[in-house]
Amino acid sequence: MRIIDRYVIRIFLTVLFGAMVAIVAIFIVLNLTDNMEKFIEAGAPLKAPVLYYLNFSPYIIVLTLPVGMLLASLSAIGSLVKTNELLALKASGVSTYRPILALSFIALIIVGLSFLFSENVVPRANEAKKMIWNQYVNKQGRVSFNETINRTLDLGGGTILFIRSFNSETNTGDWVTLAQTSGNQVRRVVQARSISYEEAEDRWQFNQAEERIWSDGVERFQTHEMLFEDLPQLIPAELNPRRRSPEEMAYGDLLDYVRRGEARSRNITRASVDLNMKTALPFSSFIIVLFGASLAAVRRRTGLAVGFTASIGICFVYYFVIRAGQAFGYNSDLPPLLAAWLGNIIFGTLSLFFLFRARH
Repeated sequence: MRIIDRYVIRIFLTVLFGAMVAIVAIFIVLNLTDNMEKFIEAGAPLKAPVLYYLNFSPYIIVLTLPVGMLLASLSAIGSLVKTNELLALKASGVSTYRPILALSFIALIIVGLSFLFSENVVPRANEAKKMIWNQYVNKQGRVSFNETINRTLDLGGGTILFIRSFNSETNTGDWVTLAQTSGNQVRRVVQARSISYEEAEDRWQFNQAEERIWSDGVERFQTHEMLFEDLPQLIPAELNPRRRSPEEMAYGDLLDYVRRGEARSRNITRASVDLNMKTALPFSSFIIVLFGASLAAVRRRTGLAVGFTASIGICFVYYFVIRAGQAFGYNSDLPPLLAAWLGNIIFGTLSLFFLFRARH
């Protein structure tokens, strides 16, 4: 790694750290202004807003990371332009792309770390944030692992499941009825006192079960201490008393949800868009760095205030395009993949245009 690479990367990381601290702090203060009255009216203790915003911070970091990345890339390359160092590099035979390449390499590393952070930290933090809000503001108390849900699920293929209660910690449930139909006729019914999920075998165990089978107008009745059923369309998460939003799911969980929805012929358009957004949003940080660095290389010398204003304006447009694509995807006006990646495609194309101009 050359000296110029280390120099540009140091400026980039320094500005990125300062920008993210400032942006997250501003975001929390503005949000706290709206929510403080609700915490006070609910009589919540001091630890409630503290815990709430500690768990809110990971999501804020991921959401605002492109803003900090853009400001950092504009500052890093802009400083070379302002001091004529970029011109000196060209005169010494160093390509204009050299510092941009260094920033792109760092941006890819940050994208990878951001994706891992989004997968392993953000979903749990969002779920904890929601539980804190429900406990201290909505006064719903702690969410019980074992709740009466009285849920009926259409598993597809003429299979319907009814369950009265389910424990999401032990993956066990009580009072279950499984019905399998063919056309308008019921072919098989299983009623069990309890069920449990065997993760190793990916199957469900029905305990103290009564099985009825109808064939050619004849009913056959059997009892079972244990009866194993392969239900590939049913996973324990489907029976969770409190269904999670896409922000509370990791990529693998949401992918599994989409696949099982497709197997049941459900309308999973929104979930498919959200699934593709899981990869599009982290990668947007790389696109925005490439865009900012290439733009700074062709712009005239400007001050920090102008760079900050440009960053906010560009990110506002970028988020608008991303959310517009998401809305088009939700309404089935665009395929889920294209809807999620629309902002990256547009700004990626603009980045290539500015890169070409930077060379000349």
